Amino acid sequence: MANTTQLAHLQFTEPAIWAEVVKVMGELDQLVWNDPLVTDDLTRAEGVRYLTRLIAGALPMTMELADANYPQFFHLLSTRIHWGLPATDCHYQWASVHGDNVYRISGDRGTARVFDIETRHDRFAHINDWKLHSRLTQFDVGPGNHVDIVLSRERPEGVRNWIELAPGQGEIIFRQYYYDWNTEQPARLSIVNENATYPPPALTTDAIANGLELFCDWLRQVPARFQQVVNSYYAAPANSMVFDAIDFGWKSLKYGKGIYQCAPDEALVLEVKLPQSYYWSIQLCSHFWEARDYHLRQTSLNGHQAHIDEDGMFRAVIAHGDPGIANWLDAGGHQRGLLAIRYYEPDSTPIPTVRRVKLSELETVLPSSTPRLTPEARQKALRNRAWSVARVGRE
Repeated sequence: MANTTQLAHLQFTEPAIWAEVVKVMGELDQLVWNDPLVTDDLTRAEGVRYLTRLIAGALPMTMELADANYPQFFHLLSTRIHWGLPATDCHYQWASVHGDNVYRISGDRGTARVFDIETRHDRFAHINDWKLHSRLTQFDVGPGNHVDIVLSRERPEGVRNWIELAPGQGEIIFRQYYYDWNTEQPARLSIVNENATYPPPALTTDAIANGLELFCDWLRQVPARFQQVVNSYYAAPANSMVFDAIDFGWKSLKYGKGIYQCAPDEALVLEVKLPQSYYWSIQLCSHFWEARDYHLRQTSLNGHQAHIDEDGMFRAVIAHGDPGIANWLDAGGHQRGLLAIRYYEPDSTPIPTVRRVKLSELETVLPSSTPRLTPEARQKALRNRAWSVARVGRE
């Protein structure tokens, strides 16, 4: 187990406990100024914003919602809080649980293309020890689209939708992946501990100290692990990608990793013959493993949104301005970043190729049948994109 922060010996009569928390937050500066791959002020500025997002993301999971006896679903990634490469199609929810309890999740299942709940051992703050325990992807749904799910150490008799809990402290990750952002409906679910009695115990100084310890652990361990994964993107061959799994990611996915570099007068043409897969997507990411502003720019495409050419190839164009190509991925002034593809349980893992061309040459390297969009159609698509993200509560 990784080293954890020890604050329990400090008393609230003195500011030393807060000084330790501030010290840990201050140590985050190494992620920006000690990274040899960060070489320009725009990336540094993004890095500073990333540090604020890490703090904002860690606080609810450690200081506010860590009590496994009274769990609540928390929307942990959004258009405002990015870390750990959030998929632009996914609505992520999280809750704290414990193996001694029995939990019931119930409500409207919604119509998201992919609906997955997994239980994990330990805390996300201790990411190297945060291991998958059990998961369920197919659920029996009753009248009115109602779903009822039980989480426990032992399976209750007669329960169809059951997910096993790990012993001791654990957590839930609940994912909904949308393909058609315009029509698929989000689930409306609640979680309750069936062993709980109300009201909860009164607040104690120990509870706050434990939350602060967990907050510090989150900031020391999680970003460091993310940085290790980011380095693997830069290890990919030039003009290509590598595919692997991510141990703290989603088991069903093959993750494609690479980088893009594109000057203002250039375009990158990405080509791949896609596998058979229930879900796939591609997106542009920051150096800090954040999704670009997918609600305001077309920085991602999935299998429903993308156009496939007559020869069966998926071709996308990465450029800073709209080239009039339907499958445009908007670099938005970022001349370098990460390129990510997700294949959901694919029958193969085809590797895309990337060609760099001058914008003036773009029309000569694309098939004449490549789908185009007029400026008016692009505006309509982007406005619809912003509306649809808000519609399903991912803003």
